[in-house]
Amino acid sequence: MVETPSRLDKRKVRIAAQGAAERRRHKRVPLALPGRLYEKGRGEQRCRLIDVSPGGAKLLVKDPPPPNSHIVLLVDGLGRLEGDVIRIGANWLTTRFTMQARKRDRLADAITWRFNMERLGLEEDRVAPRKPGKGQATIRLRDGVLIRADVIDVSITGAAFACLERPRVGERVRVGEMTGRVARILERGFAVAFDPPSAGEGEAKPEPGAATDLKQAS
Repeated sequence: MVETPSRLDKRKVRIAAQGAAERRRHKRVPLALPGRLYEKGRGEQRCRLIDVSPGGAKLLVKDPPPPNSHIVLLVDGLGRLEGDVIRIGANWLTTRFTMQARKRDRLADAITWRFNMERLGLEEDRVAPRKPGKGQATIRLRDGVLIRADVIDVSITGAAFACLERPRVGERVRVGEMTGRVARILERGFAVAFDPPSAGEGEAKPEPGAATDLKQAS
């Protein structure tokens, strides 16, 4: 049976949509976290994340292993990660993670939480410091009123908060360094959609003295 052009077009659209969703899911975000890198036969050395996604990361490291090397990372706040080196530079490397889908989903949650903590001024829940969506934030309304709210969940583009106060839908708010608007009212609180970052904002680049700092700390 020969497929009609319309069916072929629909299939192409569906494949393109799936590919776009996968790229969004693995979009890297700047996240500077210290860690340790281990490679069999070469031992262990200090490293620091430059950016990371559930699919891979870019790392600052004094002595990058060669491409195709298998490495193990221990990163503060993200735990143990394994991957293969894809590219290297004088003091950096990129790696593609190797893990099961369930662990990749947990990593995505952890990355989202760590990425938003400082920007939103979130305070970690000391009872469960590793669980995404646990903590408190201070939300400033347009008239200057401050609201203390529990975080229900948080993503790169927005967050949901639990509290008694209910701002109006569309009202402008500030949470930490982030600004946005109230997107909807929930049963226990409200959700905020963050403003998109300005061009170039949040890009993480190795600093000139970073390699020296790693060398001295190793």
